[in-house]
Amino acid sequence: MIRPRNATLRKRKQLLDNLYNAFDASYIASDPIQMVHRFEQPCDQEITAVLASAMAFGQVAQINKALSSVLTLMNNQPHYYVTHFDPERELPRWQKWYYRMIRPEDVLRVLYALKIILQKHQTLGKWIESHYRNEDVHLGITWSRCVDELKDTDKKHWQWRRALGVGFTFLLADPSKKSACKRAFLMLRWMVRKDSIDLGLWNLPTSKLLIPVDTHIQRIALYIGLTKRTDTSQKTAIEITDTLKKLDAIDPVKYDFAICRLGILKMCPRKRRIVQCHACPIYDICLL
Repeated sequence: MIRPRNATLRKRKQLLDNLYNAFDASYIASDPIQMVHRFEQPCDQEITAVLASAMAFGQVAQINKALSSVLTLMNNQPHYYVTHFDPERELPRWQKWYYRMIRPEDVLRVLYALKIILQKHQTLGKWIESHYRNEDVHLGITWSRCVDELKDTDKKHWQWRRALGVGFTFLLADPSKKSACKRAFLMLRWMVRKDSIDLGLWNLPTSKLLIPVDTHIQRIALYIGLTKRTDTSQKTAIEITDTLKKLDAIDPVKYDFAICRLGILKMCPRKRRIVQCHACPIYDICLL
């Protein structure tokens, strides 16, 4: 049952800032970004981030297992592998790999497109930065142009077999379709923000990030008054982000990792439980 509790802007910011500080890099084992932190070189990190976010659906353990197998096939050298990628050589090696509806050809088509893009731009950061426009309301618009280029590059250059199904398109989450595009916004958060968790490798404005909305974020955001919406659409992502901008106009999405931990680590119940709820660090602003 929903019960109102007054929460001033100052109180909400104080508690969410405390939550942000509490969930530091020691918690990355509960998130696919741990796979990105395996690597020290930015060129390896950004390729891993694209793959990890593209495959970030399902349970974290399943995601990490699938991505680990991908990185093994890439000899744990993501940048070298992509820049030296040869479909004729690699298609047989990947023949037995799959992750849910994603087939090996789907991943290899993305890698081949990235190879061609890297030949032009040297880094993925420079590539996405070249697509940014000052008038972009949020960075999802920027990434949508990147998705268009990836698809065009694939269409022009991939000459080998293609898997049936929607795997390739599904990997390339496109915010222009107006869905929540959690995986795309997750990748952008990882690569644009900079703290102990996010890498900050891409020179783009943090103020134009949108929060990646999944069921955890939507539910808890509703509980603490960040949104009135009950779906996981892009409209919900925009509404939550706009509310968070009142707390931090420059870096509104910094709260995403911490809020999401409350759901992933099962600290926030779907129904009110007195003892568990009273122990929650944001209990005083929760409406549950």
